[in-house]
Amino acid sequence: MFAHSRTLITGGEFVNITEHRGATAFEKLQNASAPGAMHDSSTRFDPPKCHPNTRVAVLEYLIGWIFGRNDREALILWLYGPAGAGKSAILQTIAELCAKRNSILASFFFGRSDPARNTFKPLIPTIACQIVIAIPEIRPIVELVVERDPFIFDKSIATQLQFLIIHPLKDLVASGFFGKLETSPRLVIIDGLDECNDPKMQSMILRTLADALRSQKLPLIFLIASRPEQNIQLTFNSNSLARLWKSLVLDSTYKPNDDIRTFLVDSFQEIKSTHPHHTHIPNDWPSESNIDHLIRKSSGQFIYASVAIKYISAPYDRPPHRLDVIMGLCPARLPEVPFAELDALYMHLLESCPDTALVMKILGVVLAGIPDVFRVEGLLSLEPGDVKLALAPLTSIINISYPLGWIYLSHASFRDFLTDMTRSSNFHLEIYFISTGS
Repeated sequence: MFAHSRTLITGGEFVNITEHRGATAFEKLQNASAPGAMHDSSTRFDPPKCHPNTRVAVLEYLIGWIFGRNDREALILWLYGPAGAGKSAILQTIAELCAKRNSILASFFFGRSDPARNTFKPLIPTIACQIVIAIPEIRPIVELVVERDPFIFDKSIATQLQFLIIHPLKDLVASGFFGKLETSPRLVIIDGLDECNDPKMQSMILRTLADALRSQKLPLIFLIASRPEQNIQLTFNSNSLARLWKSLVLDSTYKPNDDIRTFLVDSFQEIKSTHPHHTHIPNDWPSESNIDHLIRKSSGQFIYASVAIKYISAPYDRPPHRLDVIMGLCPARLPEVPFAELDALYMHLLESCPDTALVMKILGVVLAGIPDVFRVEGLLSLEPGDVKLALAPLTSIINISYPLGWIYLSHASFRDFLTDMTRSSNFHLEIYFISTGS
């Protein structure tokens, strides 16, 4: 008997039919996206950001480019630097600054260890989804595209870009909607391009964006960050990107050691003020020589200093003891590994080398006291150019300066990693210094 009904069912079968509503076009777009790749995603909780009063000159330069105060001609700015230089922190900070001014349109942060963010597949849908949210006027056009072509998300990047972004924005471009950046944001941030798991697609992404900017008059600007991997460098230097981009390299020009010192001094002060054992920490801790040592080991890269502070500030141990471990004055309490995060990066880079055995031979000779490309090739009976090819996957931590052909490690801590079996395992090197005499 049903409420408010005079119908009585006394026999037979009763079938309950429930209508299942299919996903809307916008829901399909959302499902093809990677929300965790956005700069304000909850899955990237507490992402790295620039420490207060650091990276000031770099941030000012980028803000100037975004708002056209640096005579902007390039529509792509490539921010690059060695592994651990702080690229993601800089782009996260820029994204948050621009979000407060309503001047960012979309962002995508690749992540090597996240299956949802280490592939190219969700890139265009994620950017398109954010643009639809920011510019609701184009939503009906995008939805119509998805309704008409249910396979759009399996099409090429160029096709997705054309139908999900370029075509929907066409009328707005013609109306002059993007005339003023302050009232019509057109900044798209792509971080960690090198962490896309397919090097060929890294290059394809750049070429597709370049073609859209040049021939399709895509009304957007792109701030892209990555390590200076060989395939990415070659793509930027190819004819397809000619005159469309400029670069900003995170090198000694912007005095990273000064910023690292600021970060270390502030971090140690916070430890002395807030750590559970702060009452047992001496007032003169740490010493200037301790800070200088950490700066030297950082080699201008924030990752070393950041990992060191994370280890030292652990709430269940005494910070002075942990600093002594970092300084090599006493062993770590097993199974703790002070530089686990840094070691994982080095492991990944070495494992990405096609000929790991040759790379280890080259590194062995370099660390033994012969950092000369030409002498290394002679000692190992290699053809000219073999060393450069073998070390290409390690360009974010190893540099070769020409014409002298000098090989040097951009991470001083990489040597520590290679020579410590507890850290490097199968990549451990026993170093025997080679005489450089004639």
